[in-house]
Amino acid sequence: MSQLPPPKPSTRRRLSPSPENPETGRRDPSGLSPHAQALRSAMMEAFTAKKARRFVEKNVKHIAVNRDLADGIKFLFDEHGYPPANAPLEDVIEERRRIEYQIQWFEAILAELRKGLLRVREVEDYALEMLARATDET
Repeated sequence: MSQLPPPKPSTRRRLSPSPENPETGRRDPSGLSPHAQALRSAMMEAFTAKKARRFVEKNVKHIAVNRDLADGIKFLFDEHGYPPANAPLEDVIEERRRIEYQIQWFEAILAELRKGLLRVREVEDYALEMLARATDET
C-alpha cells in the first residue's frame, strides 16, 4: 500500500471560534481578531436580513389579500373616494384604523431594511478598506 504524503502546513492563520467567557460560559466575540469580528458581524447581518426577507415573504400574502379586499369594497365609495351619506360611522373609523395600522407596519419594515442596508454598507466599506491595506502591504 502506498502511503500518502503528510499534509502541507498551512501558511495562513485559521479562524477559530471565539473564546469562552469563564464567568458566563458563553462565547465572547471581543476576543476575536478584527478580521474575524468583521466576518462575524457580516454573517450576523446576513442572517438578520434573511430573517427579515422571510418575514416579508410570509406577509406578502397578507398584503395581497388586503389589496383584493380593498378592490372588493371599492364599489361602496363614489368616484371621489367618499362613502355614501348613509354609511355607518363605525365602519369608516374601522377602515381608517386598519389603513393607519398598515402604514405603521410598512414604515417599520422600511426602517428595518434601511438599518440592515446601513450595516451591510459599513461591513462592505470595512472589507474594502482591509483589501486595500492587504494590497498595499504586498
